[in-house]
Amino acid sequence: MIQPLRLLRLVSTLLLVGQRARMASQIRLTTYVAGAVVGLLMFGSLAVLSVERDSPDGNIRTLGDAVWWSFTTMTTVGYGDHAPTTGLGRMLAVGLMLSGIALLGVVTANIAAWFIARFEKDDVEERRQTEAIRELTEEVRALRGELAALKGTPVE
Repeated sequence: MIQPLRLLRLVSTLLLVGQRARMASQIRLTTYVAGAVVGLLMFGSLAVLSVERDSPDGNIRTLGDAVWWSFTTMTTVGYGDHAPTTGLGRMLAVGLMLSGIALLGVVTANIAAWFIARFEKDDVEERRQTEAIRELTEEVRALRGELAALKGTPVE
């Protein structure tokens, strides 16, 4: 039962890599969400397995069944081939369902924030280029005026 807890070392390693690499905020958030998904998946699997293993009506009896159930529950697919039968197992299921929906929301918001940041960056660049073109147009007009004054001809 303690073997799956070794995955916590993976989470701490991901945190260390995130701090050392000084990644962009979206990449860092994605790393944290991936770690949270794995952590919740394993926690939910182990918790439901410990509650449902000895239930007479239960059908979650192995770690594989528990991981499969946790994965389908977190992704809101819920095939129904495995389901908790005890009250505590069902409370764990509700928590895992809400966590899965929340994590899906974080991923969606992260993707939306990335697109918005890209569009804002493009918008700032476009405004900078428009301002540069306006300044160059003014300079060309001024130079045409000076050239016309030197030649003594009217400005077009």
